[in-house]
Amino acid sequence: MEELIHRILSFVDAKTAVQTSVLAHRWKNIWISLPFLNLHSSSFDHDFLFQDFVLNFLANRNSDSKIDVLKFECSGDELEETGAPTVDSVVDYVASKDIQNLTIVADYVLESLPRLFTSRTLTVLNLSNISTETSTFEFVSLQKLSLVDCKFEIRDVEILDPFLGCPKLSFLLFDCCQFYGKFDKFKIHAPQLTELSISCLRVDEEFDSECVIELFTPKLRYFSYDDPLNLYAFSIQAKLHFLEKLVIDVDSSAVLNALDNTEGTKLSMKFIELFEAMGSAKFVYLSPDVVKVLSLFPALFMGRLSPFTRVQTFKFIVDVYSSFPLPTNVMAYLLRGSPGFTCYRRQGSYTAKQSG
Repeated sequence: MEELIHRILSFVDAKTAVQTSVLAHRWKNIWISLPFLNLHSSSFDHDFLFQDFVLNFLANRNSDSKIDVLKFECSGDELEETGAPTVDSVVDYVASKDIQNLTIVADYVLESLPRLFTSRTLTVLNLSNISTETSTFEFVSLQKLSLVDCKFEIRDVEILDPFLGCPKLSFLLFDCCQFYGKFDKFKIHAPQLTELSISCLRVDEEFDSECVIELFTPKLRYFSYDDPLNLYAFSIQAKLHFLEKLVIDVDSSAVLNALDNTEGTKLSMKFIELFEAMGSAKFVYLSPDVVKVLSLFPALFMGRLSPFTRVQTFKFIVDVYSSFPLPTNVMAYLLRGSPGFTCYRRQGSYTAKQSG
C-alpha cells in the first residue's frame, strides 16, 4: 500500500505531498520516505517561504529512505541573494544519497556542482539556467545529461574536453548554452554516446566560427544541430557506422543576404564535410537554407559523390505555408543514393512526396 501511495504522490509537488498527511492515518508522515521529490517554487507566494520549506523538508525527511528522483525548480528573482543555502543544501543532500535522477532549474551560480561527482548512482542529470565555473563533468555512472540555458566560465583551457569523466554517457543535449573561454577546440569524447543534440551553442556569447567541435562518438545513432545563425566546424575522430538519423536545421536567411564569397565558401564546406562524415545516416532531415547556401557555390560539390550512402528517407524541414526552389545540381548531389524526398512541415502534418 505504501508503494502505491508513493506512486500517487510522485505526480504532485512536495508541498502537496506533506499536506496529504491529514487525509488518513495511513498517509500520515508518509512524505518523509518519498523516493520521488518535486520541489517547485511555484507552489509558494514568496521565495523565502519556498526556501524555508525546502530546508525544513530535507531536515525532517527520513534519512534512511532512498531518493530515486529529485526535481528542484526555483524561478524567483531573489534566489541569487538568499537562495544559496537552499540550492547548496539540495546538492549536499543528494550527494550523500544513492540518487538516480536529478533536475535543477535555477537562475543561480552553482559552485557546489563538483560535490555531486562523488555519486556513483546518478544516471540522469538535467540542469537549466545555472551558471558555473566547472569545466568538466566527472560522473562515473551518468548516462543522460541535458543542459538548457546554462553558462560555463572556462578559464585557462585551450582545449575543452568536459565529458571525458563520463564514460557511460549515452545521451547529451545542449540547448542555448554559452561557454566563455579562449579555447579553440570543444571535444566531446563519449565512446558510449548514441544521441547528441546541439541547439544554439555559443562560445564567448557570440558565434565563434573559429571554434571546432571534435567528436569521438563511435556509437552515435542520432545527431541534431539547430541554429538560427550558422554552423560550427566539426572534426569527426571516429567513423559513425551506426548513425541512423541526421537533423540539420540552420535558419540562416539573414546570413544568406550578407554572405560574401569567403564566408559562403567556408559555410558550404562545413556542410559538405559534415555530410561526408555523417554519410551513413538512414534518415536525413535538412532545412531549405542548407540547399540555398550550397546552390551559391556549386563548384565545391561538383564531381563529389553523394555523401549519403545508406539513406532511406530524405526530408526537408519547411514551414507550413512556405515553398522553395530545389536546384537540380544540389539535389543530384544530395539525393543520388536516395529513393526520393519528403517535405516535412514544421508546424503541421502535411507531407508531400516527390521522387528524386
